[in-house]
Amino acid sequence: MPQFLFKVLEVQTVDGQSSDKQLINRVASVDAEVIDKDTGQIICHAVFDVIFNDDGVFPSVKSINAIDAPKYIKTELLFRSKRYIKRLRKWL
Repeated sequence: MPQFLFKVLEVQTVDGQSSDKQLINRVASVDAEVIDKDTGQIICHAVFDVIFNDDGVFPSVKSINAIDAPKYIKTELLFRSKRYIKRLRKWL
């Protein structure tokens, strides 16, 4: 059973192309580590971007797919990183 550990390294504000000033996009650089609970070995380690605003949280699918890991790990990274940033976006 893998354990997923996340850490936000940096948050940047991105200038929007639209005229809507309420929609402010931010990009969080997330450091993710997947560890096997039984053996304690690192399955994979990755740093990828997650874009978030008031409308939602959008992990970079392209960056996650570039990771050398099994497909179920990539899928879990996608969903768990989204949930992690969604809970923290008030404070980021």
